[in-house]
Amino acid sequence: MKKFLMCVAAMACLVVTVSAQTAEEKQASAERLEKLRMEQPKACGVQQIDDLAAKCKTMADATLGVAAVTETLSTGDTDALAEQAADLTKRLQGIGNDLAEATRMMGGAGEALGSIKNPMKIKSATKALNYSKEVIALVTPETAYQGKVVAAMVSGQ
Repeated sequence: MKKFLMCVAAMACLVVTVSAQTAEEKQASAERLEKLRMEQPKACGVQQIDDLAAKCKTMADATLGVAAVTETLSTGDTDALAEQAADLTKRLQGIGNDLAEATRMMGGAGEALGSIKNPMKIKSATKALNYSKEVIALVTPETAYQGKVVAAMVSGQ
């Protein structure tokens, strides 16, 4: 996992040296962040699915938190940037770890959904599972984009 994260970080740094954030990337990020503000569904009573939904809510909140900090730092306060760069990197690594964990949890949650017999529970469990899938699909590119933004700020682009 560490090798994967290091490769992602290296690729983000390489991409940053080639091009800074484009207007399209910024717009796509804003749209992803807006979608991440969606409300977590209520607990469905299936432990694996509820745990996955909670993990995804944590990831969504952390991603929104990093976005808020990078937005504040983009104003050009280099002193604040120097102080926050290491923290942002740790936060992004934490999101990456949570993302890997949530992806792993999807298998167990899918199996748990298949074992539910109560139709009312199936509906709420499916809603929670769909929420989790959507958060994972949004957090994955947003984390890569945020890594790129942080790397660009640190390098002065």
